[in-house]
Amino acid sequence: MTAWVPEGLVEGVALEAPAEPVAAAGATFVDCRLTGGVLAEPGLARTTWRGGGLSGVRIVGGRLARSSWRDVAIEDSALAGCELYGAVLRGVVVRRGALDSVNLRGARLRDVVFEDCVLRDVDLGGASLVRVSFPGCRIERLDITKAVFERVDLRGAEVEVTRGIDRLAGAIVDTGQLMALAPALAAHLGLDVR
Repeated sequence: MTAWVPEGLVEGVALEAPAEPVAAAGATFVDCRLTGGVLAEPGLARTTWRGGGLSGVRIVGGRLARSSWRDVAIEDSALAGCELYGAVLRGVVVRRGALDSVNLRGARLRDVVFEDCVLRDVDLGGASLVRVSFPGCRIERLDITKAVFERVDLRGAEVEVTRGIDRLAGAIVDTGQLMALAPALAAHLGLDVR
């Protein structure tokens, strides 16, 4: 029997990435581990992930909107072109990962750590981030339009914000980052720096 069943409950299982497309919207995965493999355009909207984690996994074009992730470790994994809008991440740790063209609009992130990751073209528009940190990350073309930050620690990360620079209130940056962000902040404020 496959673990990838819509609305199913799966506990303590070592998951495998099947050859056929995954359609498990609304399923709950408790203390499950997915190791290695590629999930191409999986239908995982409204899924719940508690405990366990992902390791060495590539998710391409994943439909993970309104999913919930709690106390999950995601290591050496990549998400490309994924929809995670409205998702809730709490106590999640992402290590040595890559997020490329990921839609996290309206998501809620609390006590999340991105460590040694690459985030490229990530959309956090309207998202809420509380106690989120990015040590050792490279963040390119970040959209934080209408996002709300509370104790978001950007120290130790390379950060490029393309939209929503005014939403950085509530972020913690180091002096070097402030200098790198200064031209964008000045442009936002309409300052003519000569």
